[in-house]
Amino acid sequence: MTSFPKKLATCFVTGLTVAALLLVLGNSGTLTWFPPVVVFSLVGICLLSAVVFPLVWQYRERNHLHETGRIYALLFAVIRYAIAFNLASFGWKKVFGLQFVVLAGQPMNQQPGETLTWYYFGYSPAFGTLIALTQLAGAYLLLYRKTFLLSCVVLFALMLNIALVDVFYQMNAGALLQALVLTLGLLFLLLTEYRKLVAVFIHSDSILPVLPIRHRLVKNALRLSALLLSLLFVYYIVKP
Repeated sequence: MTSFPKKLATCFVTGLTVAALLLVLGNSGTLTWFPPVVVFSLVGICLLSAVVFPLVWQYRERNHLHETGRIYALLFAVIRYAIAFNLASFGWKKVFGLQFVVLAGQPMNQQPGETLTWYYFGYSPAFGTLIALTQLAGAYLLLYRKTFLLSCVVLFALMLNIALVDVFYQMNAGALLQALVLTLGLLFLLLTEYRKLVAVFIHSDSILPVLPIRHRLVKNALRLSALLLSLLFVYYIVKP
């Protein structure tokens, strides 16, 4: 029998990622059969279900233990596919020139941070294409078990950077919400592979050759020198 907090966290992330996907579909402006009232109603149902369903799940698990594995499999699939669809849609928007676009003729010194950010990223089409390809490839690889962890690591780093840009450059609330939800969803998926990540990044032996220095104090001093010497170098440049 799994813990209730784990059930609640899984359902909460599932509800958030599906709600974010519904908002993306609703904000497209082209789905006339998907009006805002339907969108926000479904979002409300998703968020409410994320709170109620864990209670029902916890109650039924006492007598139906065999259902837990299937429920987890379904919820994790929903999270992965919702994130993949969402990320892929942003990737395709960049490919078709629907993002990183600023109308010509606007004086940049009078624009808010959001417009300046879009103008900056849109200045290099190659960079925008690289981000789009990363989102598309990562979304695709997220749906395979063998490439799931690699995709999570790459996409989490990308989305964390995007989320920080959205926060500190004052992007609109919708873009910020999407970035935060996608980042949270990827972080949740990463944490499910916590033991594997620790084994790979911390406990695994490195193939790098070892310096012939036995004293740990000397090794640590050499490592610290990389920071201190660079500090002295920069200080020498900037001092009056």
